[in-house]
Amino acid sequence: MKKITFYTLLIGLLFSACEPALEEKIDIGTPPSSSFSFDFIDLNNVKFNNTTTDEHFMISWDFGAQGVYSDEEVEINFPRAGTFDVKLTVFGKGGSTTKTETITITQDDPTACDAITMFLTGCGERVWKLNPDAGALWVGPDANSSWWFNTASDVTDRDCDWNDRYTFKSDGKFDYAANGDLWGEDYTGFDPAACYPITDLAANLAAWGDGNHTYEIIPATATDPAKLKVIGLGAFLGLRKAANGAEISAPISDITYDILEMTVGTPNILHIEVNFGGGLWRFKLASE
Repeated sequence: MKKITFYTLLIGLLFSACEPALEEKIDIGTPPSSSFSFDFIDLNNVKFNNTTTDEHFMISWDFGAQGVYSDEEVEINFPRAGTFDVKLTVFGKGGSTTKTETITITQDDPTACDAITMFLTGCGERVWKLNPDAGALWVGPDANSSWWFNTASDVTDRDCDWNDRYTFKSDGKFDYAANGDLWGEDYTGFDPAACYPITDLAANLAAWGDGNHTYEIIPATATDPAKLKVIGLGAFLGLRKAANGAEISAPISDITYDILEMTVGTPNILHIEVNFGGGLWRFKLASE
């Protein structure tokens, strides 16, 4: 005959006490059945509507590179031809369900930004300044050695360079604002080198002040990197004197910079270079 000890009985009672009564269990329901519809506004723009009828408290659209949204209705631009998976996840008391549809875009959007314009302008407009760190201004005989580059303290000591604003717009316009001052050196008619009011520029150098210009992106080739050309008398990036083939002492009509790197982040960093004949000037700009 099997004996039931006191400890066996105690353990059984404990487990029995932990087991919830059947009538106390909560029915959280079943997940909502997700659904959506879409309509083409044109060949590249599509409107999506959440058509889920089951009760729910939150939705999430996932359009991949086009982003994640939570509105009941969204309009999405697909700038490139191809097939794209669109996912709608609907959340309710019983959990969540996801509905996926594949969208086919038959053409590139003729009004869309290319990759460099997107980086420079955000497909609208974007303001850039010198990167507030050592090495934003750099000069050397070649890519592997330097003669000089700014230190971290220069960012404060010559802040009249670091408060300059370079605004690129997706329509090809480029604006420069000196923010009231400039770093004056002998080539701009100032001695000693220091920050001076921008209004102190001589009349023949006035085009180096605030100005509205344009720009052009020159695509990369098999042998050359992509280039950024600023166009208009006095247009420049980084330093006024750094130009193609020479260090200049008066405004010229355009300067073309090699694009070395475009780093996406917070902020974005644009690294450019110009060969002035006797060496290389390099500049790092940071987006606002």
